[in-house]
Amino acid sequence: MRNELLSWFAREGLLLTSVATSASEEEDDEVKVVVKAPPIALSRADRDFRECPDPVEYGYPADCLEYMLLEDMHHFVMSWLEQAVRAGMARCFVCNRVLDMGEEHPWDAVFVSDPFYCWLVAHFDCKRYLNRDLRGRNPFEVQTAPPEYLGSYFDA
Repeated sequence: MRNELLSWFAREGLLLTSVATSASEEEDDEVKVVVKAPPIALSRADRDFRECPDPVEYGYPADCLEYMLLEDMHHFVMSWLEQAVRAGMARCFVCNRVLDMGEEHPWDAVFVSDPFYCWLVAHFDCKRYLNRDLRGRNPFEVQTAPPEYLGSYFDA
């Protein structure tokens, strides 16, 4: 992930941070700080977490992060998730059924802000169970893969 995108998440107050210390000896204390951008969950399976796609790689101007608002990022991620649904890659975070772009379009992209920041997809009827399925999850315990390139944002 580019430093500019990490800086954007920090500016928006969305950078996930984990701090650990080694408590063996006081003089040799080492502090390890890990920072991470909010991931995208294509399903609840740990293998289906992706790094947030970089808007620049999808056709946005190189300086887009300077003026991008959180609402703009939500819109961008939603379009990426729609393309993932079209490709048959996304499952409901709650019931784990494959999502589709049928006429009813019964799913939604959700930005979770508690207990951690994450975008995910869920059926409208399943969203009420999200808190149950998110309980106990730690964003630093899931490995994120790079996002798949699903075509230019402007092709959608």
